[in-house]
Amino acid sequence: MRFRAGSHARVSWPAGLGLTLGLTVATLIAAPGSAWASGLDVPQIGTTFSSPTTNDAAALYWNPAMLGFAEKGEVLITVGVVGGFVGYQRDRLGAYQFEDSLEFAEPIDPAAIDPSKPGAYPRVTSPIFSPNAGLFVSAPVIKDRLTLGFGAYVPYAAPLSFPADGDQRFALQDAFIAVSRISAGLGVKLHERVSLGASASYVLGVVSLTRVQDFAAVEIFAQALANPPINQPNDFGDAAPSTVRELSVLARPFALTDGYSHNATFNVALAANPIDPLWLGLTYDHGSRLNVNGRFQLDMNDEFFTQDLAGQGLAFPPLVTGDAKLSFRLPKRIMLGIAYDISKRLRVDGNFAYVFWSDLDAFVITLDSPDLAQPEIGLPSRTEVALRRDWQGTVHAELSVRATVDKRERVRLSATLGYHSPASPDQTIDVASPDGHRLLGALGVAVAINERIGFMADGEVQGILPRTVTTSTFDLGNGTYELVLGGVHLHLIVKFGNGGKVLKGKG
Repeated sequence: MRFRAGSHARVSWPAGLGLTLGLTVATLIAAPGSAWASGLDVPQIGTTFSSPTTNDAAALYWNPAMLGFAEKGEVLITVGVVGGFVGYQRDRLGAYQFEDSLEFAEPIDPAAIDPSKPGAYPRVTSPIFSPNAGLFVSAPVIKDRLTLGFGAYVPYAAPLSFPADGDQRFALQDAFIAVSRISAGLGVKLHERVSLGASASYVLGVVSLTRVQDFAAVEIFAQALANPPINQPNDFGDAAPSTVRELSVLARPFALTDGYSHNATFNVALAANPIDPLWLGLTYDHGSRLNVNGRFQLDMNDEFFTQDLAGQGLAFPPLVTGDAKLSFRLPKRIMLGIAYDISKRLRVDGNFAYVFWSDLDAFVITLDSPDLAQPEIGLPSRTEVALRRDWQGTVHAELSVRATVDKRERVRLSATLGYHSPASPDQTIDVASPDGHRLLGALGVAVAINERIGFMADGEVQGILPRTVTTSTFDLGNGTYELVLGGVHLHLIVKFGNGGKVLKGKG
């Protein structure tokens, strides 16, 4: 196996998510994977040599049209670890009552306002550490014409685990969200310089999370208190001011467990080699919608909810359980690759993408349980709550240099620098979506043992510029956010076949 400047390329990565959600770690088939990004992207799919202009087996994800340029079959197996941390120091800028107060509507008695509440609070952190694994296979079946591909990988994932009593608890305590894909596709070479490709994927989502639900922010609860027979004036609901939020009696622990989603998606792609040194790749990934079905638990064990208003129709059991559905959109994306072979040994590779995180306007959670029903005050057994995210589209730009460094063309090096713009606006950011302007760097080395077997090792570090937010809606997420992630991976590459014909039973 010999490596040339044009034979392999690179990766990417972005950040954030919350509610009801936070970001999470992943499992790939049976193996856990990890990391995170502008929205939820994992740091690496394939190798640091993979890109929209590379004809390795990971082209199934990056650009299946590049499979049409494959000369031999390839198996790419990846193992590695990802580690890092998310940090958050909350800075309350609004006015709040003492936590044990019970004033539900403005104007609030000045004696109930906690003068010590505004200000910065102790920093909280969530470590991130997880193994990672992936598998891609490409197999030419018609010489110089048709190549099939298969892959199992995790495009979205990230884990968070913050202190249960930290000042971020109303946004998130713990979360695990993983989205894995099992994909099959093909690349068809229409001309010696042009190829088309496509893939279809089964998408499996796994979700669990815990947080403290502030009932002051629940619109339907506000209406139930205000309506007969309770007739309790209140400023609760979607637009509740900080003065009525985060009261102890209304802070109810919530957990979503055993959440699974099944869906499908596709991508289509074009690859071209208009002149010998120049390679172009263009990919459209359709994304998918996740409809996660699971179970929930809501701790209502406070006398206010279980007995104080029982005579007026409000009496929950201490623990409410039932079915939960969480819905949100994973974004479409367009990826563009431009690579130029300066010489036989040196390639410059640009990788650009626009990710439609603007598709994700809210996380919508639906709870269904007979325990929720309070018919006398108009609370139904089925309730829907939307957490606004209003994310914005992101731009990714990465530049890589690949070089063959030995005369036998068996050793290659890759170096990458990149930038990803943030998806989360200041108004809706929280610790479940700690995004920001992201810088990244990666190094990789590939060594060919012989004509059929090679190894790669690579590492990537990325982090957001420390982000201080002062305009969070209703003072929910003001403060300073930090994020640093790094990953180290090893890859085994096994070539098979000859001239596009698969050699069965041979290495």
